[in-house]
Parts: sequence; C-alpha cells; structure tokens
Amino acid sequence: MKLVTVIIRDNKYYETKAALIEQNFFSLNTYRVLGRGKDQQDYSVNKTNVSNSTIRCPFVSKRIIEINIEEKNVDRLVETVLKVNQTGNKGDGKIFITPLDDVIRIRTNETGIEALA
Repeated sequence: MKLVTVIIRDNKYYETKAALIEQNFFSLNTYRVLGRGKDQQDYSVNKTNVSNSTIRCPFVSKRIIEINIEEKNVDRLVETVLKVNQTGNKGDGKIFITPLDDVIRIRTNETGIEALA
C-alpha cells in the first residue's frame, strides 16, 4: 500500500479531482495549504494607480490531495495527475509517494487492503 500526496495549484483542483474520480480514485482527502518551493513567485498586479507592478509572494495558496491506494495503481494515479497539472512552469506542484505499513478501519477492525475499500 502507498500514500500518495499531491500538491497542486488551486486553479487545477476541480479538474484534478474530476480526473481522479473518472479513473476510479474515489477515496481521497483534500485540504488547502500555503507554501512555496525554492524560489518566491513574482506576480504581476494590475492596479489603476500603478502600471506594470510586480509583487513577491512569500507563500502561495495550494491544494493537497492525499490518496491511500494499492501499489499496483500508483503509476495510473501519477499519470492522471501529471496529465492535468503539468504545464512546464514553476509551481506545477509535487507528488510524494510513501510506503503505507498498515490501515485499520475503526468500525470493523479490517486491516490492509480490505480497509482501503
């Protein structure tokens, strides 16, 4: 079993979620975060009093999607996320894949793969 953590741009969240559901990845947790990579992002700002202004943002709004899946489905999940989110620009996001030792469904005490479904 694997825990796949995906960090993506806010504006790609709904498209990513729809693509995941289309590929039968239904069980997921999501939340909003603020973060940044190595470089601060520069954003152009259009204000009526200032022309061609640029501001530096220490943190950028992102979304995290966490999915617990069987190892055999990891490649398909990664392909789905990349297809939607890969623009070639800084800030496209990250995918972290970590081992998941065990899962226990609290209601039934099921463990392992049975607890994921």
